[in-house]
Amino acid sequence: MRLAREVQEGLLPAPGLLLPEVEVAGRFLPCWALGGDFYDYFPLGERVLGLYLGDVQGKGLGGALDALLVSGLLRGVHKAGARPADVLAFLNRRLSLRSGPGRFACLGYALYDRAARRLQFANAGLPFPWLVRGGRLEPIRLTGPPVGLFDSSEFDQTEVALAPGDRLLFYTDGVTDSLRGPRSRQPEGEERLAELVLGAAGSSAAALADALVRRLRRRRRAARDDMSFIVLRIR
Repeated sequence: MRLAREVQEGLLPAPGLLLPEVEVAGRFLPCWALGGDFYDYFPLGERVLGLYLGDVQGKGLGGALDALLVSGLLRGVHKAGARPADVLAFLNRRLSLRSGPGRFACLGYALYDRAARRLQFANAGLPFPWLVRGGRLEPIRLTGPPVGLFDSSEFDQTEVALAPGDRLLFYTDGVTDSLRGPRSRQPEGEERLAELVLGAAGSSAAALADALVRRLRRRRRAARDDMSFIVLRIR
């Protein structure tokens, strides 16, 4: 298990990525020794930044193995810079060929053009990402079925214009589930997350990520799901 955890952590990107126009920071907190969440961010050429965040059905060793399968398939297709919706459609077809009981994943995939300051995003069952701008929080409302669930699934994508100072938060549902606790209502976790994000105005992507990790670690013993997120800040 220790070696498996080292392998899983070794596949994650460095904690933060600093480019002239953007900062990116991601974090992963499994509820057990291993987890079924995964993420990555990476440059595609000189002007495009790619990122994805995923959550497979399952936890522990089984979830970690399925997460490795999905992320491994993604690593083979994302380098071409294809449209996010097309990437999800391709991944869905590949996973459908490897179908098994409960084998599917919620996933968000995005491309950010650093020169045009525009984000393309496709969603396959993840919570809506949040755009934080001028002290206000706005969800990017885009739905889609999890990949690997139906072989004929189709996916939409949206495009968002961004400006210096904007921040984006992509997260798995374990984050808000942990913040609300096991007996409180669902919106409470989102309210606590929004309070933390809005209270960190002006913070770097890494500083906001670290603040969120500190809050989540206080809830870790009560967590019933893995927790992962990516913060993107436009400079």
